[in-house]
Amino acid sequence: MLYALQAPLVASVLLALAAPLVARRCPPQAATLVLAACAVGSAVTTSLALVLHLFVLVARVHAVASLLGYDAGRFAHHVPVPAAASLAAVGLLAAGLVRALVLWRRRARALRAADELCSRLGGAVGGVVVVDDGAEAFALPSRGGRVVVSRALMDALPVQERAALLAHERAHLRDHHDLLRAATAWSAALDPLLVGLLPAVRYASERWADESAAASLGGDRPLVARAVARAGLLRTALSGRPGWRSVALAGGEGDVVQRVRALLAGRPGSGRPLAVAGALCLALLLAAGGHAVEDTAEVLQHVRSGGHDRAGLASVHLLHEAGQRALERLVP
Repeated sequence: MLYALQAPLVASVLLALAAPLVARRCPPQAATLVLAACAVGSAVTTSLALVLHLFVLVARVHAVASLLGYDAGRFAHHVPVPAAASLAAVGLLAAGLVRALVLWRRRARALRAADELCSRLGGAVGGVVVVDDGAEAFALPSRGGRVVVSRALMDALPVQERAALLAHERAHLRDHHDLLRAATAWSAALDPLLVGLLPAVRYASERWADESAAASLGGDRPLVARAVARAGLLRTALSGRPGWRSVALAGGEGDVVQRVRALLAGRPGSGRPLAVAGALCLALLLAAGGHAVEDTAEVLQHVRSGGHDRAGLASVHLLHEAGQRALERLVP
């Protein structure tokens, strides 16, 4: 059980260390999907492990043990998790929930601001809207999505590079990169060890949009590289700090130099080995989380039976029985 409780934390550290290498060395579509999926899986299992620490801490309280009919000392003997470790885990769980709430409120405000901007700009869903502010191009995933590009940037780019930049931004909307980035951000809020995945997923999704733009232009990757480089050089900050900025996806952001080098290098592979590795990682995480729950349930059942029932019960049956007994004690 102890290793199952620790496995998600170890996985989070390994993911954070491997994420930059995966984002830069692997096919961008596979890298984005695998990193985002592994971030969500790791955050879920880490949160489950922290909840189990809370359960272990509460289960050691003598009043709770008396209510549910087991010996708290025997439970502590069979689950040798230090109380200090459980308290620290509960603190991390509480902090993660607070961060997730703060992120939810900030994202809700940003999406409302993006909705207001899209309503003000008008234009067709998924279409291009030209503005006069700054030298910028970005995709807003609100009200069906809009590609917003400044007049200064459009005038500075040759026609073909302009088409490449717009194809890049449309790829962000079509492939829902905002949802993948948001999922990674939620995961990092719940598990701060995953914060290193945020720039990796952002870079990989930009590379994915670069490759999608090249594919839509007949495979002309040098053309997209020139467009990315020129947009990065011409890009200027918008006036102030717009409220919708955190949900916008801008083609000129990120590590432009690395993106240009990747576009001028060979075409990325299929990404199947990475997909297989990601699926294996998720399977191991889910197995560790399930094993921790099963072990906790079996230990509690063993303690409640006085040591006679060594097989234990399924977790659902155990929780049902414990809840029924608590209701019988509380309701005469």
